[in-house]
Amino acid sequence: MSWVAGSFLVLAVALAGGFAWYERSRPRSEVVALVATLAGLAAIGRVAFAALPNVKPTTDVVVLSGFALGGAPGFAVGAVAALASNVVFGQGPWTPWQMAAWGICGLAGAGLRRLMRGRVHRVRLALACGLLGLLYGAILDFSTWVVGTDHGLAAYLAVSGTSLPFNVAHAVGNVVFCLAFGPGFATALLRFRDRLDARWAPSPGGIPA
Repeated sequence: MSWVAGSFLVLAVALAGGFAWYERSRPRSEVVALVATLAGLAAIGRVAFAALPNVKPTTDVVVLSGFALGGAPGFAVGAVAALASNVVFGQGPWTPWQMAAWGICGLAGAGLRRLMRGRVHRVRLALACGLLGLLYGAILDFSTWVVGTDHGLAAYLAVSGTSLPFNVAHAVGNVVFCLAFGPGFATALLRFRDRLDARWAPSPGGIPA
């Protein structure tokens, strides 16, 4: 099996597993609606900032979605955002890689919440979004290297060197966007999630006349 066929097989299994995990979690209708809205918001953010190469709030929206809603919804937001935004930018062999890369960012957001013990810290969130922007770029660099004809180390370093300015711009943009709206956005999503978890119980004394 060739490098290309093998990598796309692994990618397909990973994406199918991520969506299956989301489906098996049996999300409530409110969560499904919120995931669709957040994916649309992330996609619109990518389109709106198309004039600035790699500077877009998409990664921040995905990471903060995973931070507030959990790994499975975060993965779904990232994967769907990539697929939806490529309706504008064009579908191609890069689409599943982008879906997987942003899905991983959503998963990382859920892990970040555990590390931060649920606390919304502006600077830490911003730095994490910056690092995940670099991770996203590294995954896309790897995809470019895999589908190429030369799979040597020199070829990979050439791809990484060419994309480095764009990846740095992505990371810096993520930090700036997160510093601007990250804490407020995450807090709003956490409040929404808490409302879904609320349960009303009857009063032990009943309702007074």
